Amino acid sequence: MIPGEHVDKKAIALLSDGIDSPVACHLALKQGYDLVAITYDNELFSSPENLEITKRILMRLSELHERPMKLYVIKNGENLRQIIGTLSPRTRSYVCVLCKRAMVRLANDIAEREGAAYLVTGENLGQVASQTLDNMIVISKASKRHIIRPLLCMDKLEIEKIAKEIGTYELSIEPKGGCGAVPRYPQTHADSLLVEELEKDIELMLELE
Repeated sequence: MIPGEHVDKKAIALLSDGIDSPVACHLALKQGYDLVAITYDNELFSSPENLEITKRILMRLSELHERPMKLYVIKNGENLRQIIGTLSPRTRSYVCVLCKRAMVRLANDIAEREGAAYLVTGENLGQVASQTLDNMIVISKASKRHIIRPLLCMDKLEIEKIAKEIGTYELSIEPKGGCGAVPRYPQTHADSLLVEELEKDIELMLELE
């Protein structure tokens, strides 16, 4: 970096009610990133509790870092329904990859509005079946911006330890519904060309709550 050069550290943080993404946001904030949070309301496939817990997590992060954080709630249920509707039994395993690419595209739309240079996610290699290196490479191709993944190579116990220290862990483990769209066997080695073919009939809608 050239001395005195301005570095734009405004980023869009993909925040959920899970354990990982709040920790990723916390670490990015510690590094001086100016975060705008977005979350996805997957109505039809999730419960209202998921969204309410996410909002409480955001309040906790704002209190901890003593800074207000704007939150965009993207109504994503119809997009997810459309994704599922385009898939055959053979390609049903691609739901999570296609959904994440859709989320990344919508996050880029918000980044355009906010003048943000980066995205921040809580993705972590191997913690869930769909979070493999192959899948992350395919997901990253959907973004016009660099995706910062603070937790990429951390282990689960380390992430949980930080979550407990910052006061988001207990919120994240409150009873709630899981995502009803997750296939029984999620794709772990996504084919980029097949993904692009499957997306041809999907028209994403950016609808804010």
